[in-house]
Amino acid sequence: MAVVEEPFINNTAGQGRQDSTTSQKIPRTKPIKNDATPPQQEDEYLRVTVTSLDRTKRDPIFKLKATTNMSKFKQKTYQLVERTYTEFERLYDSMTYANPECIVPALPSPASSFAASDEDERRVKRSVQQWLNRIASNPILRHDEELRSFVETSFTFIPTSKPRKRSSGFRLKFSTRTVQDDDHVLTNAKAVATVLEGYMLESTKAVQKLAKSRKSMAVCNTDLGMKAITFATSEQHPPLSSGFRKLGKMLQSIAELQHAQASVEVAILGDFFAYYAINARVVKETLSNRIRITTEYETAKKNTISKRRYIERLKASTSIKPERVDDALEDLEYAKSYEENLGARLIHVTKNLHNELTVYEENRTQDFLNVFKEFAKKQILYEKQQLKAWEDLRPDINAITKKSMRVHALGDEDLNPRAVAERLSTYTSSLR
Repeated sequence: MAVVEEPFINNTAGQGRQDSTTSQKIPRTKPIKNDATPPQQEDEYLRVTVTSLDRTKRDPIFKLKATTNMSKFKQKTYQLVERTYTEFERLYDSMTYANPECIVPALPSPASSFAASDEDERRVKRSVQQWLNRIASNPILRHDEELRSFVETSFTFIPTSKPRKRSSGFRLKFSTRTVQDDDHVLTNAKAVATVLEGYMLESTKAVQKLAKSRKSMAVCNTDLGMKAITFATSEQHPPLSSGFRKLGKMLQSIAELQHAQASVEVAILGDFFAYYAINARVVKETLSNRIRITTEYETAKKNTISKRRYIERLKASTSIKPERVDDALEDLEYAKSYEENLGARLIHVTKNLHNELTVYEENRTQDFLNVFKEFAKKQILYEKQQLKAWEDLRPDINAITKKSMRVHALGDEDLNPRAVAERLSTYTSSLR
């Protein structure tokens, strides 16, 4: 899939490649000791860089380098970290499940529409790098314990917490019971995400249809070019024969450009729209999960009220057993504590989701601008190449002039227009 380019966080993306041939006995994470301590006033950071991609196996392996000054990490630099795409999926699922207050960007696909090419590998590395950049720059996600384990684990990364199984297309299951949501910003954002998901899917289909039509036109141009070349072999007039032959070759080169142009349309626009359809679904599911928390909080409030009323009934009772009073008071304290915890969690999730939406909108706007710029540049490049091919044909077309024409159907001699008309009239009369 196509995701727009984002610059690497550090400039050491090319280091660590000489270690790719290490023995299997060596751990997959190779820490490098670093005695230099960062300044105390330096902000916390985590930088993860994709150095290379190994696609020789069924599950692609990404080779990473990580640097950080966070105290929770055992080392400051991890020179060689190898992670499969499956391990990336585990990290994504665990972070989505453990951080309901964050909009975790959708994990890019391990392949793009530039199938089995250098451009495909470059775009996959770039999209995964962008995903890592945004994860590491998030002030909450970069402190996630699973992310630390993802970087530090010497061998296969397996999350300690198992996320709930996805069902009905949702990553996080939540109650179907709905409550009144007074936060209009988040409500509108969820509605926009729902609409955007549909538009992105329809746009993906439209781009694929456009590319299919362009490839069909390329096939027609190839066929027409072959027929023009075949006709040129039987044409006796040299300038006309040369013109048809070069026209056929030009149409074949145009067809190759159209095939490449169709592939670029699917890889740049199609993959981008498909990715942002998934991203819109992520936003929708994250906001839906907040509704689940809201529903649990409302249920906890009702449960606390029910416990209070039960104690009031006990007070009004004529015979009160001490055991029942102690149990009722204990249940009330537990209900109040549970309600307070859920209330604090709901406030935290709601507040942080507002910040997450702001960042998401900024990233989405920048991504759309970048991909449209890239697409426009590619389209202009291919259109210029096609225009140049037509311009190169101009001299051969200009060579076919009345002055150089010889009417071979009427004889090899040069004839003026009146003589040609008379010969044609005679020839037509003889046919009758």
